[in-house]
Amino acid sequence: MYHCQLSTEDQREIRYQRYHHPDPIVRKRMTILWHKHNGLPHQAIAKLSDAAPNTVTATIRTYAEKGLSGVAERKINCPSSQLDPDRSRLISHFSKHPPRTLKEAGAEIERLTGVSFTISHVRNVLLALGLSRKKQEAFQDNWMTPNAPSKNLLLAIS
Repeated sequence: MYHCQLSTEDQREIRYQRYHHPDPIVRKRMTILWHKHNGLPHQAIAKLSDAAPNTVTATIRTYAEKGLSGVAERKINCPSSQLDPDRSRLISHFSKHPPRTLKEAGAEIERLTGVSFTISHVRNVLLALGLSRKKQEAFQDNWMTPNAPSKNLLLAIS
C-alpha cells in the first residue's frame, strides 16, 4: 500500500486540475490522488473515482516516483504511416494526375512507393493525404457520346 503526502502547492494544483484539466483521464487521476490524500483506502478510492483498483495503485505509484507532472503525462501511441516519407510526392502526383478509380489510385501508390493497399484502404489513404474524389473534366464532358439519343428524344418517339 502506497502512502503519499501532498505538499500545499500540489494540493492546490490537484484541487484545480480535478475539475479543469481538459483530459478526463488526468482528471480521474487527480481525483484518485485527492481521495488518497484524504486517507481513504484503495477500494473506496476505486469505487468513488470509478476506476480499477490497479489504476489507483498505479496512479499513486506514479505520483510517488515522478510527482504531479508524471501523473498528468499521457502517453498516446500514434504510429507513423508508411507513406509519410512520400506524402508530398503523392499529393503533387495526384493533384496533377487525379485517378479515375480507386483501383487506379492504388496501382499508382504502389508504383510510386512500393507499398500495396487494399481498395478500401486506398480511399482512406487518399482522404488522409487531403485529396478528395475528383472527376476529370474530360470524363465529365464525354460521359454521353454524341451518337446516343437523349432521354427527351426517346420520350418523344414512344
